[in-house]
Amino acid sequence: MSWLYDFWFILVALLFLGLSIFVHELGHFLAAKRRGLVVKRFSIGFGPRIFGWERDGVEYRLSAFPFGGYVALPQLVDMGRIEGGEDEEELEDLPKISYSDKMIVSVMGAVFNVVFALSLACVLWFFGHEVYSSELTTEVGYVAKEIQASDPSSKEGRLLPGPAFAAGILPGDKILKVDGSSVRDFLDVQQHITAGSGLTADGRRVTSLLIEREGEQLEIEVFPEIVSSEHMRMIGIGPKEIFFIGALRKGMPAEKAGLEEGDQLWAVDDNRLHSFRGLQDYVQEHGDRAIAVTVRKGGEDGPLKTYQIQAEEDSIETSSGKVTMKLIGFERKLKSITTYPNPFTMILNRMNDMYLTLTSLINPKSDVKMRNMSGPVGIVNHLSLFAKIGFKKLLWFVVFINVNLAILNVLPIPVLDGGHMMFASIEKLRGKPIPLAILERTQVLFVVLIFSFMLYVTFFDVRRIFPS
Repeated sequence: MSWLYDFWFILVALLFLGLSIFVHELGHFLAAKRRGLVVKRFSIGFGPRIFGWERDGVEYRLSAFPFGGYVALPQLVDMGRIEGGEDEEELEDLPKISYSDKMIVSVMGAVFNVVFALSLACVLWFFGHEVYSSELTTEVGYVAKEIQASDPSSKEGRLLPGPAFAAGILPGDKILKVDGSSVRDFLDVQQHITAGSGLTADGRRVTSLLIEREGEQLEIEVFPEIVSSEHMRMIGIGPKEIFFIGALRKGMPAEKAGLEEGDQLWAVDDNRLHSFRGLQDYVQEHGDRAIAVTVRKGGEDGPLKTYQIQAEEDSIETSSGKVTMKLIGFERKLKSITTYPNPFTMILNRMNDMYLTLTSLINPKSDVKMRNMSGPVGIVNHLSLFAKIGFKKLLWFVVFINVNLAILNVLPIPVLDGGHMMFASIEKLRGKPIPLAILERTQVLFVVLIFSFMLYVTFFDVRRIFPS
């Protein structure tokens, strides 16, 4: 019945995506009603009607293509044929509306998304939001000696020296800035590296890191590689983790030696541990002999105790199938912390993330491309994954989506709200309307472009979800 379990969370994801679209369109609808505009239709989705009803002269409906929604406002812009309208009355029969009417009604969708995001952020602030300690740090916990760089001639890529390892980055280093920009957590670190556009004189990718090591600040140049099927810049680092022994595998060395669930991993052979991945690599390298594993018994405040453990080879299931590894036999349990994020800071952080993404998209030196973005399929997939983790994590991502929707919709692109505002401003400056034929052709052209873009990113979304 796992398919039923997955289907339930997909329904939850669709509900929250639909709710975000509804909130956006509700902003336009209420503003239009308040300003006295004629409202013909309130639709979730585009194209032919699936079902709906009519009340007070307004048709409310669900349409066939769930790529968004719209409120049909013929006085604002004639979109009848594009939106799937039938028997639209002539614009000449309707009273003209003011420039302020057009601007207010157009922007209120984005305003409602931000207000909705702020409301959800207040819920997270009031009740608290659990995160792993590794999500809050900018300290490096793991440095890969090798990374699998993308290679067009090879499906699996090719192994290269880890850029961070080659540059001398060490576990325990604290990253203060990436390319001159301050970073707030490890996700922010990764986003700045991915969105980076630094190039050397000979065209090699470069990232500048300001780090703190034992109280001293150092500036280090790292040369990222293009990694994974996403073809994005990475340097081969992971965050510092506070982790504990979870479930022990019966009959394996960890249980035999006397390790217990809840013990905090501290060091191996007197080398301080900063990540579970670091422990795994050390065991693979030195597992042919007994290694000294030091833990804090019972948790972070417990006394230090050292065990001599000889790893054993065993098969485990991974995403790529069964692999044989040297194991000491326990699952990792990460430390979680309840945070109470400031709602306004949360919204501003999401806006900064979106700004970073958009600027990297239009920067020809960046490796971020349209293919790296997510469409409706990718968004629903992410929503369902966060719903499985927990309701608060789902709310966190819905905040992110609504801020993104607000920003994307105010971009000066025809068909979007920002396009309506742009046309209204052009008309205001010209002192006369833009010819209807030009408006219609421009709208149709950008509808085709946007739907083509949707299909393009959906192709990559599907490939991410079903890589085989």
